[in-house]
Amino acid sequence: MQMDIKYVPRECKRGEFASERDYQYTMIDEATRERFIYPYQEKSVHSTIDFMKRAFTYFGYLPAIVQTDNGTEFTTPKVAKKTTVCAVDTFLAKLGIKHKLIKPFTPRHNGKVERSHRSDQESFYNYLTYSTYDELKEKMREWLDRYNNRPHSSLKNREGKRVWLTPLEKRAELLEDYRKSGFRDDTDTEFRIRFIKKAA
Repeated sequence: MQMDIKYVPRECKRGEFASERDYQYTMIDEATRERFIYPYQEKSVHSTIDFMKRAFTYFGYLPAIVQTDNGTEFTTPKVAKKTTVCAVDTFLAKLGIKHKLIKPFTPRHNGKVERSHRSDQESFYNYLTYSTYDELKEKMREWLDRYNNRPHSSLKNREGKRVWLTPLEKRAELLEDYRKSGFRDDTDTEFRIRFIKKAA
């Protein structure tokens, strides 16, 4: 999974609090391009942990790796003491998830989430206006549904050919393959997906 934050453009916001910043947190599954997005009124370690809880619940499984940049909302600042551990790292470690940091100042290493943010700008934010945080949440939820149900040219089918599949179609295809024969990594070791049990 790749995770990043996009600033919600200020020009989209109307009304009394138009000058206040909002942020879009994003997590994208690299294999399917399925995403989860959610707005916050601050970017912080607290927001990051809350977002990851929501994202893992949305996807229904725990990823092996979460990859981020080196922002202080994701990891310990470089100037901090060596003994300081970021709460994000503690949270992920408790779940057995590796936190992978990209090289500083190289956003292309998080290219899938960065590209998805370009789609957000072109197809969503260029046309968005909102006045309240609740309105932003609702419009973002609608956009997420559209995004995950529209075909992407970057996806490949089982034969390795580029095809127009939606992220949800690709997810269904991969889950079918997993149930039939499982997944193996580069060393031919079986890889198990850790599904999250849905609350009754």
